[in-house]
Amino acid sequence: MGTEGIYRKTEKGRVEIATRANRIGLRERTMLIMVDDKTTRRELLAKSPHPTTEGILNNLLADGYIEIVNGAAAAAPAAFAAPAAAAAVAAPADPAAPAVEVSLQSASRFACRALVTILGPGADDLTALVEKCRNVEDLRVRLEKCRDVVQGMGGRKKAEEFWAGVTARLPQS
Repeated sequence: MGTEGIYRKTEKGRVEIATRANRIGLRERTMLIMVDDKTTRRELLAKSPHPTTEGILNNLLADGYIEIVNGAAAAAPAAFAAPAAAAAVAAPADPAAPAVEVSLQSASRFACRALVTILGPGADDLTALVEKCRNVEDLRVRLEKCRDVVQGMGGRKKAEEFWAGVTARLPQS
């Protein structure tokens, strides 16, 4: 395999990160999260020196979770953009006020994507806890704790962005 192409997640890969639909293994999921539209195969192998890393990358590529973009870096998607398959609301008429789905599921999906984007593989435990919430009150309490973690690891601005996105999707209790 070449080492100069940039690796990026496919739509299938982004959906897997957001929903865990195919329940890929922990090492596979971690490697999939590490693929960031800027990193080459050589750099990914250097970041994760585990003996199975090369095989995991090969499998993710063969299974369609990632792809190689040769040459210049691929255009990165918006930081917390929903995968097309998971987007439930069409673009609004007024781009200054984007419409979002307000539901427990929408808030949970957004929070998990944002946590993975901000914290990387270290977000797995938090996303698992968020996904277990079954009512708005529990989710709100859990997300407040997540906001504190984001602030501690990513800074105040990222915590504010995270909270603004979550509260826009969270139903009123």
